[in-house]
Amino acid sequence: MNLAASKRPIPSLLFLYPSFVQGAVLATRRHESSARRTTKRLRVKPDPSFIPPAPTNQLQDNVIFNPPLSSPSPYQTPAAFLPPSDPRRSLLVRSHDHANPFAQPNKRLPPPIQKPVEKRYHLKEDEIAEIRRLRQEDPGTWTRKKLALKFDCSEFFVSMICEASQERKQQQQMALDDIKARWGKRRTYAREDRQKRRVLWGRDE
Repeated sequence: MNLAASKRPIPSLLFLYPSFVQGAVLATRRHESSARRTTKRLRVKPDPSFIPPAPTNQLQDNVIFNPPLSSPSPYQTPAAFLPPSDPRRSLLVRSHDHANPFAQPNKRLPPPIQKPVEKRYHLKEDEIAEIRRLRQEDPGTWTRKKLALKFDCSEFFVSMICEASQERKQQQQMALDDIKARWGKRRTYAREDRQKRRVLWGRDE
């Protein structure tokens, strides 16, 4: 008997093949009917406090505060919903002080993770002129990093007081174009999309 030619479902014909039944592992599968039934049972009606009241002639502004079912805590009930004589107001103030003990001015702050960097204005006019001269003469050798290490300043300061020559900029642009030529479609599309997002950020869109 050919199972493919039979119009009856295969599970009803497995009694004809006992060896096949012993070796096969039947797995349950959720069908559309059972999935719909499960979803229907999981639907819970909203709480009555979330249902808007019937429309009336006078418009009223109502604030609904429906915290989850749990033990009472001062973190869950805002102070606006507590009466003036409620003892939870004092608990709320204490909880804020305990959550941030360094908010008070007399508390000592923890040590910083990184050593704070103080700005220094130690370079003189002749040193700044020397930086500009080296940058203009050989920008390939005297990069911003090397100049910053030599004169003990930041790379940002070097970029402020001088810039590379036009020839150096063209070389850098050609090297960048060579790198972009080896990009695939995915990376090219990602970089173009990044540029579009930056334009939209500038427009606040």
